[in-house]
Amino acid sequence: MPSEDVKNGRANIGFRLRERRQRLGLTLDEVARRIGLTKGFLSEVERNRASPSVTSLLAICDALSIKVGDLFSATDSAVVRAGQRQPIKFGGTGMHDYLLSPNTRTQLQAIWTDMEPGGTTGPAPYALPADEAFALVLGGEVSMQVGTEAFALHSGDALTYDPREPHSLCNPSERAWARILFVVTPPPY
Repeated sequence: MPSEDVKNGRANIGFRLRERRQRLGLTLDEVARRIGLTKGFLSEVERNRASPSVTSLLAICDALSIKVGDLFSATDSAVVRAGQRQPIKFGGTGMHDYLLSPNTRTQLQAIWTDMEPGGTTGPAPYALPADEAFALVLGGEVSMQVGTEAFALHSGDALTYDPREPHSLCNPSERAWARILFVVTPPPY
């Protein structure tokens, strides 16, 4: 289930994307053309009314020369309390992501993901600039595609994979949420 932060819109990446675009002196048209999205959709993302797929978010960030991690506030504490997890809007549909590791740490990045029934990272696989990734299904089930391999993961199953390989995931259930812990090293953003 999403935290109150996500429900209240505290993961406000749209504002940061618009701010960065304007600081670079780019129009919505220019950015949309560069990444192959419509101006209207990009405007909706900037107003936090639409959630881009992971692939689209990475493309937007690339066009704006910004790391995805720069869209989220940093925390200096080594302790991240359950009720104070920082929501991050990494993209996809029905995905609720929370940063578990402080941004000040440089060796790994841990992300808690709750996926609604039918939740997905989006229609296109994506790759991350990192060396290794680990996914542990804490609840529910997840279908994950890494390169040409497909994996059906259930609660308690873990997968270590190369995040540079195009990959995607979805919650195939029509009724049950899925919960996954991801650890990526080094942090891609």
